[in-house]
Amino acid sequence: MEAHSIKGKIPVVDTDRFEAYIEWYDGKVFGHVDVLKWDKTTKKEIHTALNILVNTYKAIYALHDIDDNKHRKFLEMYKFKYFSTEHCLDGLYRQVWIKESTNG
Repeated sequence: MEAHSIKGKIPVVDTDRFEAYIEWYDGKVFGHVDVLKWDKTTKKEIHTALNILVNTYKAIYALHDIDDNKHRKFLEMYKFKYFSTEHCLDGLYRQVWIKESTNG
């Protein structure tokens, strides 16, 4: 699994508060969010964007550096769940987290 690959990233949200991208890998849709300004409005807008993406693709995956506690808290806040640990192409182990649609 390639970590932090720019190749194949598709921008899906571009605001003055955050940017969101998706990328397909191994049949899965991975999401990435770059936060530009954090406040209550950004938190709500990211929540809305993630829900739209999850309802569209049924599941969104996130690649997580194991020692990044700030990112883990972000994933937990948006209800991502641990999925697996993968050995990436750069030799490091990273976790994959998933947010699944609750709509059948």
